[in-house]
Amino acid sequence: MLLTLLLIWLFIKLGIGLLKIMAFLVVAGIVFVFFTHLLLPLLALFLVGGLAFSAIK
Repeated sequence: MLLTLLLIWLFIKLGIGLLKIMAFLVVAGIVFVFFTHLLLPLLALFLVGGLAFSAIK
C-alpha cells in the first residue's frame, strides 16, 4: 500500500496524471487477462503433446 502511494506521488510529481495511471492499470489488467487466457491453453497443449511424445517414444 505504501509503495502504491509512493508511486502515485512520484507519477504526479513527474507530471503524469492520475487518469493516465488508471488507464495504464486498466490496460495492463486487460493484457494480463488476455495473455493468461491465451497462454494457459497453449501451455496445456505443449504439456499434453510432450507427454504423448514421450509415451509414444
